[in-house]
Amino acid sequence: MPWPRLPVLAFERDPDGLPRVGSLERRVSCALVLLATAWFGLAAAWEMFGPLLAGHYAASASVGIIAENMLRWRILGPVWEYVASRPTPAQYYCHHPWEIFWTSALVMKVFGRHDFVCRLPAVLLSTATVPLLFALGRAIWRPAAGAGAAVAFVVLPISLAFANFNALEVPVIAWSLLGLWGYVRLTQTWKRRHLVASVCGFLLALNADWPAFVLVGALLGFGLLRGLLLGRRPFGAVRPLRYAQWWALLATATAATALGYALLFHTSGKLDDLLQSYEMRSAGAAAPLAAVLASRRYWIELCFTPVAIALGKAAAVLCVLRLCVRRYEHELVPLFVLLMAGVQYVAFKQGADIHVYWPHYFAAFFALGMAALAATGLGLAEAVTRLCARRRGARGGRGPAPPSYRAQAIALAAVLVPVLGALALVARDGVPALAYARGTGGRFNEKGLLIHSDGAKTAFLRWLVPQLARDASVGMHEGMKTTWAQVWALGGRIVRGARPLPPAPASVGRSPRHGGEDVYLADTRFLLDDLQARLAAEQHVVAVGPFWRALAGEPAAPLDAYSFEESEPGFWHWYLVSGTEPVRRVVPDPFLTWELRTHFGQPADPPAAEPHSLEQIRIAHNVAVSRGDAASAAALLGRLIESMAGPRVRFDDGTELLGARYAPGARPLLTLLVRAAGPATEDIQLAVRSRVVRRARFSTTMADPTTRPVGIPLGLAPLRWRAGFVYSDLVPIRKRPGTEVFEAYFQIRGRPKSRHAKAPEPLGHRGPVAVLRLE
Repeated sequence: MPWPRLPVLAFERDPDGLPRVGSLERRVSCALVLLATAWFGLAAAWEMFGPLLAGHYAASASVGIIAENMLRWRILGPVWEYVASRPTPAQYYCHHPWEIFWTSALVMKVFGRHDFVCRLPAVLLSTATVPLLFALGRAIWRPAAGAGAAVAFVVLPISLAFANFNALEVPVIAWSLLGLWGYVRLTQTWKRRHLVASVCGFLLALNADWPAFVLVGALLGFGLLRGLLLGRRPFGAVRPLRYAQWWALLATATAATALGYALLFHTSGKLDDLLQSYEMRSAGAAAPLAAVLASRRYWIELCFTPVAIALGKAAAVLCVLRLCVRRYEHELVPLFVLLMAGVQYVAFKQGADIHVYWPHYFAAFFALGMAALAATGLGLAEAVTRLCARRRGARGGRGPAPPSYRAQAIALAAVLVPVLGALALVARDGVPALAYARGTGGRFNEKGLLIHSDGAKTAFLRWLVPQLARDASVGMHEGMKTTWAQVWALGGRIVRGARPLPPAPASVGRSPRHGGEDVYLADTRFLLDDLQARLAAEQHVVAVGPFWRALAGEPAAPLDAYSFEESEPGFWHWYLVSGTEPVRRVVPDPFLTWELRTHFGQPADPPAAEPHSLEQIRIAHNVAVSRGDAASAAALLGRLIESMAGPRVRFDDGTELLGARYAPGARPLLTLLVRAAGPATEDIQLAVRSRVVRRARFSTTMADPTTRPVGIPLGLAPLRWRAGFVYSDLVPIRKRPGTEVFEAYFQIRGRPKSRHAKAPEPLGHRGPVAVLRLE
């Protein structure tokens, strides 16, 4: 018995199962989809050829490491660290299915080892997601609905922020949409090619990550209930055998995939590890959902915006109503996607608490929900135009005329204008979120934690690579905060993190390969002063900015220093390589060499060159002070103060903040200058924190409620400061949405030497000193 048809909710369909609509709707929808696809593809490809940096995006580097190991050792299992011999199954990473690793290995096989290889699969799949949404929306509802889905997806902050993230969510979304499209079209046409598309799409999704099992399981469960237990032909089908073939193939593929991974993980001895990892990810899942969502409110609003959240809630209700009223199985599709997203987000609380991208699957539901809203609204608008035409025909003694081109345009505009207007409000926060995510490595505010981009650190590692033997091993001090991106940047060499300082060369009577590494790296901003002194005394240290390198077996010698010469990127470099970091070049720096040698008691020759940059003028001032040249020191100090803005504040220990300078650019930089009264008695640090005092103009997203540290510790500890010397604190700024205020203050790092110790406090100020305000 056919289901009842309601003109507002159902559409006339052609022999191929697609809705019959006017040419205007088809043209407008295609134009919107082309624009949405082009925009999203360009957004996803932004910085595709640039270095991989810290943050969540560093996970893409781990996929590259795994792909390289697969090709190097000819293995199918993922190993996400470089090893010296063929890995065993016990070293396989078995927390997720392996499809993304195989895909990346295939891409690397074709293009070679390059940074863009770690992003290319995600960029391609993200771009393909947009037309897939359109095709699915058109098949279920109509072209305008598909266009609404495409546009909705490409303006969401979370979609834009993680469009190039080669991890799990992007492939699951893309392949699931392909499977759903094939499923819908199969039940409309019963053509074999749609069966193949559906089964292949779902099979790839199942091999991408576990949430796909929720979606496919719901679909198979519904098919079993609908077709077998209730004894009804699905969709009034005339080809029940083809539907049974699809169901059996998909059920077999799903079971085989699940059992295959269970067997693989069991034989690798990693099945218990998998279960323990998901037990950890689900920790706290019994907490009240309302309280959990309240604790994540800012992340949720930042990723979706309040407008999209309200529209998504309305769409969920509408999808249920359409299902109840229309009783058409395809109306279940967005609800199945919502189920997949909900299980992922609610069941694994610990994962969602620390990964801002965890609700990415809701973006697919939001897009399909907007399609349902657009289809319903357009159906209502067309019903009104038909009613008006019928009344006009009755008054003229004529029958109802078919809708005119003008009537089609009015109905289409009546729906698309408010829908696109609402999505424009979403885009108001979505587009800035793209830049915010790229600048923070996909971490956004990191819930108030200090964020390192590792842009300079990666430039240092890239500079270092040509100096290393191909089989050199690298040890890193824990202050380097080793990431997969750093390991990837070192070109496939074995890297060991959290290593102690190397022994002095004189005390080593054997090759460093019998227990040590060939090169040792440290970040002095996170290396305590006594360890810095020991490393400088026992090794020949080469410093590049705050990063130190020591080669095993090299005799101790005075420090040699280089610095980063930074410039703003041109357009093509901004788009293709990095729009959130300056262009860096490592150059010898006699000024920094003098400063480091002087502070660590090594013979130092004053630089002969004239100072030009702010850092050179600062160090030249210190040279003049050390020589007792008061006139030159005063002149250079005057040049420094002239370049500063902001407050000039003296602290109660005699230290003086000379001012602040803000330099906008690809990576904005705040520079603070401090004149020391002498060495600090405690391990104090000049810190900078920020807070958002007002949300962004025309934004619907709440202001970030966290007070976040943004200043990185000084590489040269104040314990070594000298009276009258001027020191700089370079603070990279990753501005948050809204009006943000930055404040400077001193704090004691670690345990104080005395219980009466306190950090220096500003005279005439209560609390931290405001040094910058950005709208």
